[in-house]
Amino acid sequence: MHLTRLLRVNPSAVRIALAIALSLLIHAVLLFGPKLVELEPAAIPLPPLIARLEPLPQPAPKPVPKPRPKPPAARPPAPVSIQTAAVAEQAVAPVETVAQGVEGAPAVEEVPTVEELPAVEKNTPPLPRHAQLTYIVYKGTDFAVGEARHRLEIGEDNSYTLQVDINTTGIASFFKAFELTQRSSGTVNARGLRPDAFSENRITAKGNQALTAQFDWENSKLEFSNGNHSMLPDQAQDILSFLYQFSQLPLNLPTLTVHVSNGKKLESYQLSIGEEQQLQTRLGQIRALPLHKIHAPGEEGLDIWLGLEYRLLPVKIRQIDRNGDIVGEMVISDIRVSED
Repeated sequence: MHLTRLLRVNPSAVRIALAIALSLLIHAVLLFGPKLVELEPAAIPLPPLIARLEPLPQPAPKPVPKPRPKPPAARPPAPVSIQTAAVAEQAVAPVETVAQGVEGAPAVEEVPTVEELPAVEKNTPPLPRHAQLTYIVYKGTDFAVGEARHRLEIGEDNSYTLQVDINTTGIASFFKAFELTQRSSGTVNARGLRPDAFSENRITAKGNQALTAQFDWENSKLEFSNGNHSMLPDQAQDILSFLYQFSQLPLNLPTLTVHVSNGKKLESYQLSIGEEQQLQTRLGQIRALPLHKIHAPGEEGLDIWLGLEYRLLPVKIRQIDRNGDIVGEMVISDIRVSED
């Protein structure tokens, strides 16, 4: 009755209501239904990464110290004449005391230099020269709200750039627009990624937020755009590069400690390494190695799963808030790599 009266009195309102309903239906189909239309990618497409079991990185063996050479056998003292006995006594006494001190001192292990260490065979999956990883972003664990795209580029000069773009999609973008761009750049050496600069730009309804961090390795100093700074420990990473550093670290240990900067400060992450798990993704079942950030009550948590058949690249990332609730997850939907 009320609907009939509304149709007669205000037909324009009916058209608006139908348009809104049709728009919501289209968004629902695009977000939750099959992919009917696939847009042409902006970047050059890379071939998909075929599943292949990768070996876990092995820890470097402890150096074996050189055996301490035996002291030469003492020679019998030469005969001393009566005339020189007094002078010889004064000269020999301190020497005998020093000799006794050396004989009684504990043996000191000689630590070999870097050049003397034996070469360690690196049986680990190398970082790809070019990589594109696409993730579905979930609010909680089951409500898809956006998409994340990771792109890694390693140049011929062993410089690297790693960029992440995250934005809301579908109905979520209609209610809450969000864009996040993170970028890490530096060099690649025998120990993996070594960042020189990190930046983040966040676009929300409140406006733009930007921050940067500079890694001054020469002076062991980490400088932030907010004016703060901290000491820069060896092998420190930014929040982005450390996700791609695990293939260069020993993963058959119970825990790992990594120094990570989020662009505002430097933190020490202690990660426990779990047992292999099976993940259900758009790529099918994936064998994954879980890493759990050990945190005290009231601290934020982080869980990462590495693809055991996909070069130990991150295939799932979970954020946990201070109350222990899962804030969101990113689950892999596509992996493409190339060495050309």
